[in-house]
Amino acid sequence: MKRHATLTLLLVGGLSFLLALGGCDNLTSYNENPNEPTSANPNNLLANAQRYLADEVYDDTWMMRRSSVWAQYTTQNFYPSESRYSPVNYPWAGFYNRLTDLKTAKEIAREQPSTVQNPANFQAVATIMQVWGFQILTDAYGDVPFAEALQQRENQSPSYTPQSEIYPALVDSLNTALSQISTDGAGPSGDLVNGGSMEMWQKFANGLKMRLAIRGYEADADGWDPDAVIQSANGNALESNDDNVYFQFGTSSTHRNDYYENREVSFRDDFDGTARFIDFMETKYGSADPRLDAYFEQTSNSGRSCEDGSGEYTGFPFALEQGDAQGLYGANPTCAFSRPEAWWSNGSSGSGDAFAPMMYYDEVLLTKAWAAEQGIISGNPQDLMGQAIEASVDFYGSQTDASISSSSSATQNYISQVQSDFTSDPMQVIGEQRYIAFYMNNIQGWSTWRRFDFEGVLGSPEGGVAGGFDSYAPLRVSYPSSEANLNGDNYEAAADNMCGGVQSEDEDCQMWWDTDGPPADAHSN
Repeated sequence: MKRHATLTLLLVGGLSFLLALGGCDNLTSYNENPNEPTSANPNNLLANAQRYLADEVYDDTWMMRRSSVWAQYTTQNFYPSESRYSPVNYPWAGFYNRLTDLKTAKEIAREQPSTVQNPANFQAVATIMQVWGFQILTDAYGDVPFAEALQQRENQSPSYTPQSEIYPALVDSLNTALSQISTDGAGPSGDLVNGGSMEMWQKFANGLKMRLAIRGYEADADGWDPDAVIQSANGNALESNDDNVYFQFGTSSTHRNDYYENREVSFRDDFDGTARFIDFMETKYGSADPRLDAYFEQTSNSGRSCEDGSGEYTGFPFALEQGDAQGLYGANPTCAFSRPEAWWSNGSSGSGDAFAPMMYYDEVLLTKAWAAEQGIISGNPQDLMGQAIEASVDFYGSQTDASISSSSSATQNYISQVQSDFTSDPMQVIGEQRYIAFYMNNIQGWSTWRRFDFEGVLGSPEGGVAGGFDSYAPLRVSYPSSEANLNGDNYEAAADNMCGGVQSEDEDCQMWWDTDGPPADAHSN
């Protein structure tokens, strides 16, 4: 369902105030900059930020060559160096540029309230977007410029805020945004995500509180009370698949997604599902996960286009050495290995209008299942787990060509086995089910593996780790090399706090919330 306003609101070529980085302790009360130009329309700035933040997390580089391979959902089949983790980087500047756009939009709306339909609702929406973006940024890097960021010329060398301080501040910002929302008032006309529905933004904000709480639950920090965060959001977040939050790209050459450009316009076949993820979906619970048909194409002995019909799925070995990858790829027809289902790149129209997920209903149900198991909220965790799988199956059954539904015997048999396994090892199963549900959802699947440490899925690349770090998969993204030159003192302080020094600042350093480190390598050579 397309519910955004219109992509014509986007500024031609993109508008970003590029002069500095940014963030804050409370996004609604810091980062005031009276010198910022105020000629831009805040609704256009909001639309622009939503469009290009979606582009940062859903494209052929940052998703297909980064977050999806870090989670080992997919692999490159011909040039596999990035699947072997060389390099490990993420769009630092792109995120900060768009977060600065949002800050500027809030300032203009505050100074010129007549430019927006409902000033309080506008502030709330822009703040919630900032929180969503900042959590992705900190979950990729750890400590990042935040309390002193987004100040542009006022501070071009911002300090890094510890992640343990960022998480409580993001919850505070969400609470402030929720206090500003009037569901009876008009939402922003530039809202390309929820079409100005403030009820949707209210639910999304509560869902983000739940996401923050479950991820940071095992870590300690001043002012951090994840139980209270979960309890305050419970019952107020997404309530059905109708509440799913995503950015939908357009179909024009300007506004369709970059993964579509790679796969359909450039006509490349760079990415296949990994053998380890497809095998996991097929065999882990005794019967195949019904979402397999929505996630991946079935194999055939043909070239493109790969038409379903065989009923078989074959993954490509994850991250082979280049010679081995090219030999295997060249010895088989294109469709001998299961690519991501075309819907993920092509969208519902087939012309590039894919969804960039931000939060789906099944995530909320899985968080509630975990919270019920922990005794934080009431409810039957196994029932909630089953409802989450049903919601996910029904959503993809309604959006893709997969003939799947929650009421089918295949889905119900699968749910029964998941619930049975849950009895003996609930945290392993919750981690696995969140991981499956987060397929193609920016860094959420990778973050789930780091947080829940579930075993038996992720492991070493078949061709070995090509990046210069020790773990079999990255635990974070190392800071951009430019930071050492442009913001050296603050970079060194962050490296000391995160990793014990500049010499140790790499992909092996753990997040504040990653209290246990990675599980055993499931694919050690």
